[in-house]
Amino acid sequence: MSSSATRRPSVLVFATGGTIGMRRTDSGLAPDPEFPEILEDLVARICLPLGVEARVNHLSPAIDSANADADTAPKIARAVRARVRTQRPRGVVITHGTDTLAYTAARLAFELGDLGVPVVVTGSQLAHGEEGSDAIGNLTLAIRAAVKAAPGSPAAIAFGGDLLPAVRATKHDSVALAAFRAELPLAAGAAGVPAPPHVDAGSAVPSAPSRVLAFRFVPAVTSDDLRASVGGRPQGLVLECYGSGNGPMARPGMLGTLRELCAAMPIVAVTQCTTGGVDLNRYAVGRELAAAGVIDGGDMTLEAAAGKLGFLLDRRHSDAELRALMLQNLVGERTSTPA
Repeated sequence: MSSSATRRPSVLVFATGGTIGMRRTDSGLAPDPEFPEILEDLVARICLPLGVEARVNHLSPAIDSANADADTAPKIARAVRARVRTQRPRGVVITHGTDTLAYTAARLAFELGDLGVPVVVTGSQLAHGEEGSDAIGNLTLAIRAAVKAAPGSPAAIAFGGDLLPAVRATKHDSVALAAFRAELPLAAGAAGVPAPPHVDAGSAVPSAPSRVLAFRFVPAVTSDDLRASVGGRPQGLVLECYGSGNGPMARPGMLGTLRELCAAMPIVAVTQCTTGGVDLNRYAVGRELAAAGVIDGGDMTLEAAAGKLGFLLDRRHSDAELRALMLQNLVGERTSTPA
């Protein structure tokens, strides 16, 4: 019998940094230099009763998730994909700082949507060695979920005793151990991640990942504020609108500014509300947004909209393809699609 036939299934744990790997110092929480060895031991003890082997890798250098940038999630995805090809694990667990965990997890849901291996993202509110730490509980839940989920299961977040869909989750509490929540379940009828478009070999390849920013409407906002928000030349914008997709369109210059910006980059509207979603056909103001070129984000979270838009931009879809794909449900991120 070959060794491959008798080899036990394995789980890949990919550590990227964050509170889970820190310890308290006189200067506050800081990375624990002993964490790599500690994590190896923790993972081995969790995996033993599950009958799976542990493979632990680390992002180098580790990041404080507050310093995550446009390439953080794509970089993690590339590293995970490479290791899955060589190690062939049963599941993947990614540890990450909580500040931007929901953003990274949402982007990974698209980046790794065709991986064929369950991906679960986790972290902790308290460092691994602190009294009452949630690190071991979250890591245990994540590993169990990753090795027991069916191949091709959608990316998830394991935190505070709950397993949440990555494209529906957001961080809602800065202190509680149950720091994340998902107001909606995965949307049914996901089409799956599309194949990347064909790109001519001679065409220019972007030298940096696409940057997607967010802009939130508030009562005092002006068209100059909106224009200033893209002064750093991002490639895309998520517009956090009132209610079902409203904004201060009577403000002097707002409609013209939106038309100008939509001609330069894709802009996606999401709601500021905790539940519900955008429907740009409901109000006349919303129809003005749509007429200016704003894409209806349906019931996507801010994190999912930003992750999806950045993913499609980095794949270099045409403007028409990108708009159509933003309106589709790819991995369970949205239910409503405008007619």
